[in-house]
Amino acid sequence: MAKYVREEKIISLEAAVRQMSSLPANFLRMYERGRIAPGMAADLLVFDPDKVRDTATFTKPLSFPEGMPYIIVNGKVEIDNGRYTDENGGAVLRLR
Repeated sequence: MAKYVREEKIISLEAAVRQMSSLPANFLRMYERGRIAPGMAADLLVFDPDKVRDTATFTKPLSFPEGMPYIIVNGKVEIDNGRYTDENGGAVLRLR
């Protein structure tokens, strides 16, 4: 997102968010995910578009990105102000 939205301005922030949320959810037929609306799974990523930055490298591929202080999965806060919690809201999702 930092490279294509903020730095190179190839895509709008709104389009980038859609391409990372509702489009893949719909493609995978996970219609209860990918959007913020009543009845949807409460999966949210709170980010600062001015601070978001990928920190992963070829030698450190699992490095967590910067600028994403809160992650909520199934309504449970998994990352709270940049720190992991023990909420364990995630679950295996099966294709239909």
